[in-house]
Amino acid sequence: MRNAVFDTGPLIHLHEINRLELVITVFNTLHLPEQVKREIRNEAIIQFLQQNTTCVSIHSVNESELFVTKEAYSGFQLHLADLAVLSLLPKIKNAIAVTDDLALRKAVESSGITTVGTIGILLNAYKRGVIDKSQLVKLLDLTFNDSSLYLNSAFKTRVLNIVETLT
Repeated sequence: MRNAVFDTGPLIHLHEINRLELVITVFNTLHLPEQVKREIRNEAIIQFLQQNTTCVSIHSVNESELFVTKEAYSGFQLHLADLAVLSLLPKIKNAIAVTDDLALRKAVESSGITTVGTIGILLNAYKRGVIDKSQLVKLLDLTFNDSSLYLNSAFKTRVLNIVETLT
């Protein structure tokens, strides 16, 4: 896959199921605004980012950029890190947004930019042959039941139906 601008959630959720390394198998480069990096409190995730400097890039997003972005997306309930992701996205060529946050996802998609979340990363890892179908099913189960990611039952059912059709 291509360049990805990351929000905090997918990093946390993949760490919770012990598969954080999947992000570097799915994306060429992980771009994080400093505001997102500051939200990360888990030492293992911080170490992962520090150990993968060849494919992780931390970016500065200044207050004036955040202000302009806040004005442009005033109809959405966004936090500081969300605004930083939105500010950074246009600066990274062919980047997609990686977030599990619904408000941020809607804001990004309103700009015509592709988004993917934790579930999308798992599906992409399967499509790339990094994990097999049985591993995908196990990781989805862990994500649905053991991570802090909230997914409604309709979405879970939709994902499981998609997985059933995979060969």
